Amino acid sequence: MMRLIHAVTIAILLTPGWSFAASKEQQEMQRDIAQLQDQVRTLQSGFDKSMASLQTLVQQALDAASKANTNVSVLNAQVVQTLARELSERLMPIAGVGVKVDNLNNDMAEVRNSLSDLTTQVNRLAQQLSDINNAIKVMQAPPAPPPPGASGAPGSTAPPPPAATMFSNAMNDYSSNKSDFAVSEFTDFLHAYPNDPNAPVAQLYIGQIHYAQQKLDQAVQDFDAVIEQYPDNKVTPDAYFMKGMSLKQNHHLDDAAVDFRALIKKYPGTDQAKQAAEQLRQMGLSTGTTPARRTTKKQ
Repeated sequence: MMRLIHAVTIAILLTPGWSFAASKEQQEMQRDIAQLQDQVRTLQSGFDKSMASLQTLVQQALDAASKANTNVSVLNAQVVQTLARELSERLMPIAGVGVKVDNLNNDMAEVRNSLSDLTTQVNRLAQQLSDINNAIKVMQAPPAPPPPGASGAPGSTAPPPPAATMFSNAMNDYSSNKSDFAVSEFTDFLHAYPNDPNAPVAQLYIGQIHYAQQKLDQAVQDFDAVIEQYPDNKVTPDAYFMKGMSLKQNHHLDDAAVDFRALIKKYPGTDQAKQAAEQLRQMGLSTGTTPARRTTKKQ
């Protein structure tokens, strides 16, 4: 702006006739120009001061922002440290609980091991008790009655319990999987009542118990007793089939085939005969040709 005013002033001074025609208006114009120049200088000075003040304010703002950033950083560090300390303090009890849980698991494992050992000991004691009970029953079993007409026979003994009671007790033990008790009671029943209608059933159950216990030779003899002593009983087909199964399990396949074929021939159409035929098919044998039978010796 100052350059513009100087240019206008110079142009007016160089105008032809100026020095000769200075008038009142021109003098007023010079005065106005001078005032204008003063105002411009005043504005320039105010502008410079304003800029200086503005720079000062900007610098102060920058300093304040820098200080605020520093304070925020310090505050963040303090907050992080405080949170970490509180978190550590709160997690300490949890860590203690974890240790206690581990100790409790170890204690439980020891308890389980102790319980397992105790169970083994209880089972052993139960087996020993069972053996003792069987021995007592054998000792308490009444002796066989002397043959008729024998001289010097000892005095009479107490009669055995009723047949129904003895058979019922044996069946209860058999149903309760008390196999050793059941065998002893079925045997006592057969000694006391060999001709009772339930005698064939008792003999068959003895064989089935021995079969389940894998006493296969004894089972064969038990089923033979049914076949020989009660040939026309309703359980005799079962005895034939179970004898064949005992022989098969004991790897006497030819002898097993003999009994399976005898069952089919003697009791055709029965369920036991059908089962025997199926066993022969599984063995790769027919239901016809009968090989020589192995003689089963009784003990």
